[in-house]
Amino acid sequence: MKKGQVKALVFDVGGSIFDWQTATRTALAALAKTRDVKVDDRAFVFDWRRRMFETLAEVRSGSLSWRNADQIHRDVLVELAEEYPALALSNDDLDELNRAWHRMDVWDDVPAALAELRNHYIVAILTVLSLSIVVDSSKHAGIDWDAYLSCEFLGIYKPEPGAYQAAARLLGAAPEETMMVAVHPPDLLAAQRAGLKTAYVRPKLEEMGSRGDTSSFDIIAENYGHLAELLRT
Repeated sequence: MKKGQVKALVFDVGGSIFDWQTATRTALAALAKTRDVKVDDRAFVFDWRRRMFETLAEVRSGSLSWRNADQIHRDVLVELAEEYPALALSNDDLDELNRAWHRMDVWDDVPAALAELRNHYIVAILTVLSLSIVVDSSKHAGIDWDAYLSCEFLGIYKPEPGAYQAAARLLGAAPEETMMVAVHPPDLLAAQRAGLKTAYVRPKLEEMGSRGDTSSFDIIAENYGHLAELLRT
């Protein structure tokens, strides 16, 4: 794809850039160890993530009041704590678990690829995660962005078309000059319907939403180094 066709790249980050699975599983395992309790940490955090998106859908529909991802994560944790009584999670424990989202690591090939891409494009985050999560995790991982676009402040959550279109507008680009980058086909299909170009990067770890038809996307990259290479030409 020629550089002139794309002005801005907007990245999904939860699972796409940041390894939320390891961050949350590590935090949960550490708490369980202090209580000498065995817990399926993968099942716990996948349930946490799934319920977060279910709650987010209710926020989008208007059946729940507006709230950011930090609050949704915390609300879901209260429900999960009741289902795992052996963990005896206190409010302080829940707060500590929730902070795991603020110290996520990035995949190994991300920093160099982002640095390369920022030489040629506007490179921004577009996420349903709260601003504090992506700022804290970016600082934790030592990566920089040209802009942090959290749906928390756009007033509309992905996958609503307006979220993608607002991101393009704020970056001074038309939708067709903006490319959404993600490991989740549903996110990219929504961006495509909103008029954006799309780049699919194969996920490092399988998760909810990481499977789906990728045949209609503009770019399919094996990893972030490959993405940078494809966008360099």
